[in-house]
Amino acid sequence: MKKILLAILLAIPFAAVVAPPAANAAPMTNEDVIKMVKGGLGEATVIQAIDTAEAGFDTSPDGLVQLKQGGVSDNVIQRIIARKGGAPAVAAAPAAAPPVCRECGTITGVREIDKPGQATGMGAVAGGVLGGVLGRQIGGNTAGTVIGAAGGAVAGHMIEKNARSGKTFEIGVRFDDGSSRSFMYDAIPAWNTGSRVKLVNGALAPL
Repeated sequence: MKKILLAILLAIPFAAVVAPPAANAAPMTNEDVIKMVKGGLGEATVIQAIDTAEAGFDTSPDGLVQLKQGGVSDNVIQRIIARKGGAPAVAAAPAAAPPVCRECGTITGVREIDKPGQATGMGAVAGGVLGGVLGRQIGGNTAGTVIGAAGGAVAGHMIEKNARSGKTFEIGVRFDDGSSRSFMYDAIPAWNTGSRVKLVNGALAPL
């Protein structure tokens, strides 16, 4: 009896070694997917199982209706269709980035600058004439006329410069292509730092 038991114990490991390998898992079917969905598995988990299993799905109209009636989501059904014929699912290519608008940019700053007046000479001429007339009336001679003309010319020059002085505004823009530019405006701009603008025919316009 002991010899029989010993023979059986020795035969068990040998049988395990020579046993044929287990058969491969059967292809996944529509019923398997419905079973996973009804079992409460998440959509991402079901899709991962579909991608890794051998495809045996029925993608005929009746098969798709069966999946829908079984509570399978459209995303899962689309993945099943993509696996038709056993081909692995191909991830959708990322959408191409929109082209850079080279004329579009963002205001980086607005700076107010004092603009000195530029005399044209007309003020000096007019002031000289007026000063000469007044000098002659006051002085009554040529010397008075010359002094009055010189003083009037200086005064007229300064008055004209002051009349033509004012403010100018420097607007800094950083464009979407990485470049930067400055634009000069005589009037107060309608934009603030951070405003989006576009360069149109050499001038800034709101975007």
